[in-house]
Amino acid sequence: MKKLTVKKLVTPVLIATLAVGCAELQKPQSLLDAEKAYQTAANDPIIQKYSADQLANANKTLLTSATATSEEDLASIAYISSTQINTAKHMASAEQAMQNSKDLLIQQGQLAAAAVIAEQDQAQQQLLAMQANEAEREILLAFGKIEFVTGTSDLVPGAATGINMLAGYMSKFKAKEVTIAGHTDNSGSDTLNQDLSQQRADFIRNLLVTKGVAESRITTLGYGQSQPIAENTTRDGRQKNRRIEITFK
Repeated sequence: MKKLTVKKLVTPVLIATLAVGCAELQKPQSLLDAEKAYQTAANDPIIQKYSADQLANANKTLLTSATATSEEDLASIAYISSTQINTAKHMASAEQAMQNSKDLLIQQGQLAAAAVIAEQDQAQQQLLAMQANEAEREILLAFGKIEFVTGTSDLVPGAATGINMLAGYMSKFKAKEVTIAGHTDNSGSDTLNQDLSQQRADFIRNLLVTKGVAESRITTLGYGQSQPIAENTTRDGRQKNRRIEITFK
């Protein structure tokens, strides 16, 4: 059976039909009210969506007034159509409320899922941060043991462990950047030591680049003998001052 739609239930046609069928009968106020209620309901998108069939029944009832032969018939038609219109309105309201509840449950589920994902992401970030901190600590310890051949930027044999560790770290943590600072003791002139400290820092940077670390992630600085951490009056003190310092950012 083809369903009646709101677009087809146009009120002017309905009223014209009533005017012909009830030429000798005056519409009671209850029927006028029912017609007005139908017009309002027909323009309600919620009623159209959820209870169009019920509203179509009301339209059919109103159309029967065209063949009414008495005021009692018109009053009865007005009452029945009003009841049908109210039924359509209540049904649409109930269906909309049910849909709203479903939508709310879906939203709550989505929020809960998002909260779980956010919590998982936070835990993952915390784990990565802990791993990064541990890796940085080990790298710093390794770089504390790096030594160069005296007066040159060449590493002594076996001193590359820290550099390999740093390259692996930079490969895993792609957003990390590093500053490599070179320092010397006070043996030699300021200019010589300044150049030597910069050469040593650059040498380590170049090694990292050959291992796949982007040069843009590495900053090198040479401080020469300007920032000692121990007295230069002893061999042990000078050894401590000849160092490479790593700073992560």
